[in-house]
Order: sequence, then structure tokens, then C-alpha cells
Amino acid sequence: MMLRAWAGIAGAFALLLSYPSAAKAEDFADGSYAFSVQTDVTYGQGLVGASGGDPRARDLKLDVYQPLADGKPLADRPAVILAFGGAFLRGSKGTARFEENGASDSAMGEYCRTFAAEGYVCLSIEYRLMVEAPAMPAGLDPATLLPKAMAWDPATTARVDVVRGRMGLPPLDDATREHLWSTIFAASEDLASAVSFARANSDELGIDPERIAVGGFSAGAITAINAAYGMGVPVKAMFSLSGSTIGFDLRQTARAGMPPGLFIVGQNDLEGMIIGTRAVAGTLSAAGIQSESAWIPGFGHFYPMGAVSLGDDLSKHTLKARLLEFLGRHLTAADE
Repeated sequence: MMLRAWAGIAGAFALLLSYPSAAKAEDFADGSYAFSVQTDVTYGQGLVGASGGDPRARDLKLDVYQPLADGKPLADRPAVILAFGGAFLRGSKGTARFEENGASDSAMGEYCRTFAAEGYVCLSIEYRLMVEAPAMPAGLDPATLLPKAMAWDPATTARVDVVRGRMGLPPLDDATREHLWSTIFAASEDLASAVSFARANSDELGIDPERIAVGGFSAGAITAINAAYGMGVPVKAMFSLSGSTIGFDLRQTARAGMPPGLFIVGQNDLEGMIIGTRAVAGTLSAAGIQSESAWIPGFGHFYPMGAVSLGDDLSKHTLKARLLEFLGRHLTAADE
């Protein structure tokens, strides 16, 4: 009996070894490109101080990560433009990260380093934040916006109040809710300006202007969603890391021909992000826009690039590998 049991174990082990390893090379391989980093490049201006009745323009900055060959920037490369998270109150376009409940995210600068090493030009942007009281962008069609009352709904603003508390700020009141509402649209306007900057300076940046994607985390993901599907910014792909829907009414603005979207959430993510991600993905699909999603098991709102992601097609990849595969599909030139 014992010999038969051991024979069964040995047979199962041999069968296991006959299958490809679950750990794929793509999960461990580093990109092959060296890259340069240029920080604090001015890409536009935005109005702040609107609540004081004397708004002023301030410069908006981004960091540029360019892949190199023989020490020189490559030309006509696909590009990714990223927006950080932080509840529209704080965040970093560089290497600062968030930690909560024993988990940490990957910084936007770390994503950019990963993308640049794979041959993408990556731009990590700053945008106007709520504490600056940015001006509401002009010319928005009220019919394309969600109800402003969302900025007064505790289900929407709970996370904002948590972050305000951590920053030593008082809870939202009527005035700061107005700031929140205008900031959501100002951030989208800033990301749109960054796309325009990338297209206008494509030769200097080594970018193919027809192969640009936008993405972001949390508030930055909301911003990317609003820019791509609310404002119709001309990009080829969009990815959202724990984003949601607030600001533009995508049921009014999303239309066939807009860029495909990849939506990521943590298994134990903020409820609003999970519900909002489902709503955005469903709205896009109903409009005939390609949408795919994945979730990060065991993680909440913060998760690193190396975390396992499980896709709606039953695929299993690190988040890094999934993002690169998505970008590769949608930003590959016709002759590549």
C-alpha cells in the first residue's frame, strides 16, 4: 500500500514537471533599453486661486523618461502619459509611494522607468490639486456632466475626507466641495494639455504622436477616464488603476471609436472604485468601445506592479506584464 502511494505521488510530480512553469519569463525580465530622465519640464499653465476672486496662472510640470540606443534618444516611439493618485489633494509624479494596511503601490516614476526600459517614452505629470482652488475649465457643456451633487454625497467624498484628515485639514464643507468639483475637471484639462504638449513636441520627445496612451492611479485614473472618454482627448489607449466615474457623464460622451480601456481594481479595493469601475466598463461596452478588466487578489486600494492580476478572460499575469501586453497590442505601429 505504501509503495503504491509513493508511486502515485511520484507520478503526479512527474506530470507536474511536464507542464510549463507557472512563473513566466516576462515576470522577471527587465527591459532592454537604457533611458534618460528629465524632470520638471513645463508642459502648460493652469489657473489657481479661483476662490479668492483673483485667479493666477501657474506652470504645470512633467518628467520625461526617454528610451536610448547608443546613448541617444530613440525616435517615433509609442508614449504613455501618467497621472498620480491622492484623492485630488496630494501625490507625486516622481517616486513617492503610498502605504496602507501593510500594502504599498508602485510610484508613477517607477511605472515610467518600467515603460521606458521597454521602449516607451513616458511622461509623468503633475496637475492642479484641490488645495490650490483651481478654476473650473471654461466651455464645458452642462449636459455632458454628472450632477454636481455627487461632490456632496458622502459615498463619493468619504475617501477625500480620510485624506484631508491625514493631512491635518478639516472635513469638506460647501466651499471645499466646490474646490473638489472644479479640481476634477481642472485635472482632466491638465492631462489633455499634456497630450497636446506631447503631440506638439513629438520630434523633440521622440514620440509618434499617433501612438499615445494615458493612464493613472486612483484620482489620476479618474482623470485619465475623464480625459479619454469625457473630453475625447486623441489617444490610442487608456488604463485605469483603481479609478471610478465622477465628473463627466460618460453615458453622454462615450462613443464608438474612442480608445480601448483596461481597468484594474484590488480585490479589497475601496467600494466606490469597484462600483465605479464596473459602471465605466459597462458604459464603454454599451457604446461599442473595447473594455477589459482584471483584479488584484489579496490587495486593497494599493498594490505594486509585481502583484498577480487575474483577468476577465481567466488570464494570470503580473500587473506589469498585463499593462505591457495591453499597451503592446494597442500602440504597436503597423510596420512593427
